[in-house]
Amino acid sequence: ELKILRILMEHKNSVVTREEIMQNLWDSESFVDDNTLTVNINRLRRKLESIGVSPDYLSTKRGLGYRI
Repeated sequence: ELKILRILMEHKNSVVTREEIMQNLWDSESFVDDNTLTVNINRLRRKLESIGVSPDYLSTKRGLGYRI
């Protein structure tokens, strides 16, 4: 989750594709289920909300990726 946050913050105000995030996190030959990223994004959102960060801080751009 921290790595996802770092990637998104490095590209603030730009959409980062799911593929880019997955490649940065799991840069290996092994298959990683696409749902794994979704689960981690949802956990990150909950943690950010628990410390008072707006739910809109991390947004999904449908069909593209995520943006902070």
